[in-house]
Amino acid sequence: MTQEIQAIQCNFVALANIAIKEADSYSFNLNQLPAVNNYNTDIREDQYFKSIFEALNKKEQNCLYWFELESEALAIELNHLLDAKREELKRNLRVVPVKNSNTHSKVLYVGIRRGGIRKRDKLTNISGRIIQHLGYYEKGSTQGLQLVHWAKDTGKEIKLYVIELNGLDNAYLNALEKIIADRLNPLCGRH
Repeated sequence: MTQEIQAIQCNFVALANIAIKEADSYSFNLNQLPAVNNYNTDIREDQYFKSIFEALNKKEQNCLYWFELESEALAIELNHLLDAKREELKRNLRVVPVKNSNTHSKVLYVGIRRGGIRKRDKLTNISGRIIQHLGYYEKGSTQGLQLVHWAKDTGKEIKLYVIELNGLDNAYLNALEKIIADRLNPLCGRH
């Protein structure tokens, strides 16, 4: 049984390495996030984000994603700002990822999203999830980074990495997320 377990571990590590290496990246500056405007703002049509959402809306399979800054120092600074804004966000009914004990990383958050397309608006599930993280989903009770609500004015460059996991069964998603999170050490979120 030991050899089988080692083989499984090797396969997961190899898959994690491929995911990190081959993920598509989308860069934007947080100050490019448009005003929320009573949740009538369609971030998918914004000049800075339209091409990102066009690409994301082609990803119909399970996805793994993470938000990363240029340096560890910038990521830690942004995470400290999130921690300072947690109470205000809670009062405004905006749920953000939980604190964790990671202290050294340029990755802010790691997540997964099951594949599929939403019937009501024809968005892929990953597009809908990123809308929540950017803060443009009207229901603040859906956990996400909510970036527009606390980080817009920081002017920080951020990269969104997304890897579509074609053919990966849902049963393996959480395990892969934990392995990737272990490798990338995101500064917030439960893994």
